[in-house]
Amino acid sequence: MIELRNVTKVFNKGRSNEFTAIEDVSLSIGARRLTVLKGPSGSGKTTALSIIGAMAKPTSGRVEVFGREITSLPERFLSRIRREHFGFIFQNFNLIKGISALENVMIPAYPCGENHGVLRNRAMGLLELFNVSGKADSMVNWLSGGEMQRVAIARALINNPQVIVADEPTAHLDTKLSREFMGIMAQLVRDGRTVMIASHDPLICDSEDIGMVVSFRDGRIEGVQENR
Repeated sequence: MIELRNVTKVFNKGRSNEFTAIEDVSLSIGARRLTVLKGPSGSGKTTALSIIGAMAKPTSGRVEVFGREITSLPERFLSRIRREHFGFIFQNFNLIKGISALENVMIPAYPCGENHGVLRNRAMGLLELFNVSGKADSMVNWLSGGEMQRVAIARALINNPQVIVADEPTAHLDTKLSREFMGIMAQLVRDGRTVMIASHDPLICDSEDIGMVVSFRDGRIEGVQENR
């Protein structure tokens, strides 16, 4: 479903502080499974995840998403691909403070021009699904860590994406909430979605729900473990 071919990403190319984040990475990611990109800080896993999710372009190499080569597409087309096919869960949740949980969930769908009432109902349905509908009108800065996590997952699902991309999603969560998060991700896979997570958290990397673990070190793939 998603394929990287000989992908390299260089930051500050040609400058004194030039840095190669990933080098000559080739990887195929299948549909309807949970894939973890594993590695220590600075290993390149987050950069690879950003390229997979069309949030960053490689310096060289090719990226195919759903059989379409996207490497050379301009940003306006990449933004459409992100909006239509991907849902993102960030390390710090990236919820917008000062507005409600419900509004946070709805925001990614605004560019689609959907009827507001229909969109609101779908957002409420997602909040209900994750047992936080009672907090719909609460400012997100008033929510607990677990509540913010659930709102962030609901927001990632608002456009009904095929792929969920999560970058270090348990970095600021305790063990109970981390296990809860993985339970939700496993259920999304069972429901037919594809989930990709970048993490060095053993609780995630050793989960029995993972289909494939890709180990990164020093910007290269160190190994690939197929679990199912």
